[in-house]
Amino acid sequence: MSEKSKKGKKPKTKDSSGLDSRWVARNLPYVFFLILLAMVYIANAHYTQKKIRKIDRLKSEIKELNWSYMTAKSELIYQGTYTQLSDDVRLNKLSNEGNFPQKLDLPKSKSR
Repeated sequence: MSEKSKKGKKPKTKDSSGLDSRWVARNLPYVFFLILLAMVYIANAHYTQKKIRKIDRLKSEIKELNWSYMTAKSELIYQGTYTQLSDDVRLNKLSNEGNFPQKLDLPKSKSR
């Protein structure tokens, strides 16, 4: 009886680490699937880090542009003050010397 049971079973082939080669072959698709998942995970991590670096760079650029905008706006507001306008007019020697502005009358041209 012991001879029959030994003949019906295939001999187990184990490598040096003690793993059954049939078990390894049977689970190979799962191993490949896990390797694929690991590669997708690593690629996603790299993609995310790249996006975070780009977002940080854009945030600093926005902050710099905001400061430029606020500087230009404050200079424009300062240039529009009455005292600054009067100083600019005096420096450029612009005045009407007591004369009122004159209205220019243009002859009306005939339209087509």
